[in-house]
Amino acid sequence: MGDHSRRDLTHDLLLPTLLFAALGGMTWAVRGSSGFGASAGCIFAGVTLGTAWWFIARHPSAKQSRPYASGWIILAMTAAFGIAGNQGWMQWPHFFNEHLYTDYRNGEFVPISRAYGFIWLFLAGIPWGGMGACFLAWCGSARRTSPLQWVIRLGSGFGVAYVLGVLIYNRFPDVFLPLHDSLRDQYQNLEAHPNLKKLVRDNQEAMMHMGLYLGFLGYEIARREWKNVTLVVTVGLLNGIGWSLLQNWMWANRLWPDARFNFWRCWETSGGISIGVAYGIAYYLVNRRSSNEQIAAEESRTPAGPPGLSWLGAYLVSVVLLGSIVPEVMPVWGAVAYTLVAAGFGIGYYLTAQKEFRVTGPLWSVHGPVFERWGAYAGLILGLGLSIKNGLRGWANIYHQGAAEWDAALWPYMGPLLFIALTFAALWVLLRPFPRSAEDDPIPHAYGLLWLVLIVQNVIAQLVTGPPTNWSEVAFNIYYVLLFLISAVIVQHYQFVKTLGSSAAKNPMQ
Repeated sequence: MGDHSRRDLTHDLLLPTLLFAALGGMTWAVRGSSGFGASAGCIFAGVTLGTAWWFIARHPSAKQSRPYASGWIILAMTAAFGIAGNQGWMQWPHFFNEHLYTDYRNGEFVPISRAYGFIWLFLAGIPWGGMGACFLAWCGSARRTSPLQWVIRLGSGFGVAYVLGVLIYNRFPDVFLPLHDSLRDQYQNLEAHPNLKKLVRDNQEAMMHMGLYLGFLGYEIARREWKNVTLVVTVGLLNGIGWSLLQNWMWANRLWPDARFNFWRCWETSGGISIGVAYGIAYYLVNRRSSNEQIAAEESRTPAGPPGLSWLGAYLVSVVLLGSIVPEVMPVWGAVAYTLVAAGFGIGYYLTAQKEFRVTGPLWSVHGPVFERWGAYAGLILGLGLSIKNGLRGWANIYHQGAAEWDAALWPYMGPLLFIALTFAALWVLLRPFPRSAEDDPIPHAYGLLWLVLIVQNVIAQLVTGPPTNWSEVAFNIYYVLLFLISAVIVQHYQFVKTLGSSAAKNPMQ
């Protein structure tokens, strides 16, 4: 018993936490590098962390023993991190130096307590890490979600976001704007105080994202999906605390005043490690393997019957959510093209569902083979495609300058390639024969897909870190190699354990 418990602790807590921390440290450092930032950089992190979670959680068969093991996790976390990244935060770090800038360019500021820095980094860190947990929770709900329930779930998030981020925010500026009462005149003349204008925007965006997080969390509480609640609360609170304590590394310049180093990227990577640790602990709390009795009980509650509007409603909701990040990462025509592919796949899936149900079982489940493949492939294509495009833009900007020009030059090629790849994936998933047995692995090449992500993302990390004549940049090149080796060893270990036995009974990790 003791040996089994130690193995569970290793595979359910220690190794997942180390893996997510290593990947978070690399991807979040790249998030702030040339070519990335904002939603684009967070998508880079989301697809990497999402693929890693999916791989270590899944069992190489159609039946899963962990609640959060769906291929949809890749697309869900890619989209969620992209949405969370669509906000600013550059005004708050100055609070740790007791400066509230009204006009940074002219050096105009007023004194402010450092406590405001801790408060706002905590408030920002909760939804920045927790949004991915909200979407991840949707991939492992214990109960089926009808179209009406999807509307309520989304309405809860966007409704609370509007109430908190618009109505309450505008009604009580003294609560949300630091020193608003004493700086009332300056706040009313934002054009003359540009950094106050940015602060008003950043704080409002933070409250809107907090509203999304709280609304989605509130729905899970009302539905009594307690594992979802634990997942969302754990990631949000742990990352909020982590970010607050890290203080944007503003203390580094005071400790090493003569150092010439990229302390801001140190903050970025430590912020990613904080996110990774939060997801590792949440993985242990909510995603441990179910017993055979629990699996049997869950299967007995699974409704029979072919997929219908319940599945189609949930699928179209995911399209709408991903569309929320489109203005930040691709032209409007890209959003239209993606929506057309998604709608075509949904219609094709619905039309073929009756026939395939007789062969493979309840495909409306998030673990159904068609659903599983499409979620994984769509997330990988969009996440990696956008990462490659932005990585090339960042590399060109470092060595050739002109990021905007390179972005415009890359889209005529990358845009159609993404569209073709999504179309091919939809046809492949719909037309490829289903597994003959319910035990067959719907994605037998999952190990290769994770390695594809690791290699592509680490190559991009090297490309956007430079030039080699700058030692501060070279230090991060070496650091990324170290993080890659750590993640590679862990991934290889999980693959070894997965292939050690053909059943969960022979595999303590699964």
